[in-house]
Amino acid sequence: MAAVVAVALVWAFYPASGTTPVVVAPKSPVTAALSPASRQDKARVAAFYSALADVVERDQAVITTVGEFRELHARSLDLAFKGTDLPGKHPGLDVAINAQLVAAVGKDDVPLQPAKRQALVQALKDVANAAR
Repeated sequence: MAAVVAVALVWAFYPASGTTPVVVAPKSPVTAALSPASRQDKARVAAFYSALADVVERDQAVITTVGEFRELHARSLDLAFKGTDLPGKHPGLDVAINAQLVAAVGKDDVPLQPAKRQALVQALKDVANAAR
């Protein structure tokens, strides 16, 4: 009896057409914005956000508020990409990244307490990974 039930269960989940169903994970907005990007552009964005995550994670004295992080982020973007072809090249990328960072730390200029800092670091790492 148990063998019949086991065979019935296997048969019920076996694809009829002989193909294996593929589950596609939804793309993050960052990945979607970079979908037409070259490998080089994706690598540049990933490297930038990976490095920024490292800086924010190790720092405990300079970046003490969300506002200070926003200033660092804006200036770092300017220093890293001004004069290159990257700014404005991938429509929606800036909006997608900002949404991810706001989701992690909010819009208010509040102290970057350890839990909020860790959420920010994770969001930066997630942006880097989504860019790859």
